[in-house]
Amino acid sequence: MLVTLFILMVTIHNGLCEKVSTKPGLKLFREDYKSVEETCLAVGFIRNNCRNDSKAMSKMRKNHPVVAFDVRLRDHQRNLATKARVVFETVDLNEGLGYNASTGIFTAPSGGIYVFDWTILTTLGQAAYTSLVVNDQFKSWNHCHDVYSKTYLPCSKMTIVKLKQGDKVWIGVFTGTANINNQYTSFSGHKL
Repeated sequence: MLVTLFILMVTIHNGLCEKVSTKPGLKLFREDYKSVEETCLAVGFIRNNCRNDSKAMSKMRKNHPVVAFDVRLRDHQRNLATKARVVFETVDLNEGLGYNASTGIFTAPSGGIYVFDWTILTTLGQAAYTSLVVNDQFKSWNHCHDVYSKTYLPCSKMTIVKLKQGDKVWIGVFTGTANINNQYTSFSGHKL
């Protein structure tokens, strides 16, 4: 009984991994797909479910741990001065534990290429000139100001930066006085 179960499991496993169609067009497609799949495996883009890659995946996760955060404002921020830091207190995601909700600073747990985006909703008829700040240097700007509409104005910005381990990143006011509505105002980032 145990031997029959083992043979059945091996047959199903091999059947799923090496299933070949008798139709010529599908055979060519399968060969092309296998070539692309092998290339992707070689560079680490996909995981082959048909092979036992648990050791390789563990090593990859250890060498490239997930770093991602998504935070938002809890309260309105009024009259933030030039060079003030916007502190996003509500943390929805903090993989890698790089974001500090009490300071508003993300500290890169490892070096690499990071993608950051933030959305600011100004208070009714107000302005907010914000920037991604990396180690006290303004890197990318978001100009959120419309003097004519007298409305809540949403403005978004996405940027990509190369960071070293320990680099500090936050959203700051680059000029003027910022008045930011808490609803729809957020900051997120992740390591590629």
